[in-house]
Amino acid sequence: MKIKNLFLAGTLYLGSWFLNLAPSYAQDPHFSQFFYSPLTINPANTGIFNGDIRASTLYRMQWFTITNPYKTASVAVDAPIFKKKMRGNDFFSAGFNFMNDAQGSINLENNSYNGLLSFTKFLGGKKLHYLTFGYEIGYNIKSVALGSIKYDSQYDPNTGGYNAAYGFAEQAGGSAGFLDMATGLVWNFNSDRKFRSSLGFSLHHFTAPDVSIIGRTDKLLRKYSFQWNVAYKLGTNSNAVLQPNLLVSKQGASSLIIGGTSIKYLLQERSRYTNFHGERSMAVGFFYRYRDAAYVNLRLDYEDFAFSVAYDINLSGLTPVSKSIGGFEIMLQYRGVFGFNQNSKRSSVRFM
Repeated sequence: MKIKNLFLAGTLYLGSWFLNLAPSYAQDPHFSQFFYSPLTINPANTGIFNGDIRASTLYRMQWFTITNPYKTASVAVDAPIFKKKMRGNDFFSAGFNFMNDAQGSINLENNSYNGLLSFTKFLGGKKLHYLTFGYEIGYNIKSVALGSIKYDSQYDPNTGGYNAAYGFAEQAGGSAGFLDMATGLVWNFNSDRKFRSSLGFSLHHFTAPDVSIIGRTDKLLRKYSFQWNVAYKLGTNSNAVLQPNLLVSKQGASSLIIGGTSIKYLLQERSRYTNFHGERSMAVGFFYRYRDAAYVNLRLDYEDFAFSVAYDINLSGLTPVSKSIGGFEIMLQYRGVFGFNQNSKRSSVRFM
């Protein structure tokens, strides 16, 4: 039964990639806590935060009840640059993001190294409006070892387990490297200290690179994404903040729709312009990924550090073999403010 479950999971998720004779198309990995991985969603999110530097890491593991877990990890750092030389409230930002995605028993792995640059323009007005343009360029290394795939025909009835001498056991594999690019826009709007909104559009893989490893066309299709993040304080003197988040992505025939909201309770607000004290808060969120999973996430902020965890309940066609267990995800973030009055261009009035 375990061999059949392995075969079923591999067929549903990666069978089209390896086994179809027609051209195939690669898809992107994703995080449930997409709102804590802004640089992978839109390069225009680079440098858009309260502070002088932001560093974060996320780790995701899923399908550990079916086969070897699928694992995705990212490390990112971004910061405003040239801020002392810029006039007014405009500023540049730069960042770097690394992602590793390892897919289960087949040893399909992708390492992505990305540099990001953005420019934020203050649009003025009685209410605060900022428009950010971002660009990303990266180099990817993709590899696979087909010899690790286990097929249903390799089930040995004499031992009740897997036998590599049975059936087809292809030992081929290989690797490929390719350049990839993305661009995006984000509009930040703030009516007052009670309401903040971030609305973004991005285009990833706009050159549609061929990422083939095994000698046939494997296009990394263009991905179009829309994001909307909101923070609404429930009353001027309230410590509760409502944080709805929405992500819609379209890549070829595949769509990703995730929505939900978090409720944050402030124990201590970050100083608006100085580094006198940082934020202390806790938050709980409930989200739904369309036709795939429902999940909950918990976050704790203490001064410059934040930690969060999320757990997915699988609701897709894999439920019989996954036993409704989807994925587990953790995030750790550092967000620093250096020196007195150094983050006046990115005060808590303006950005998330």
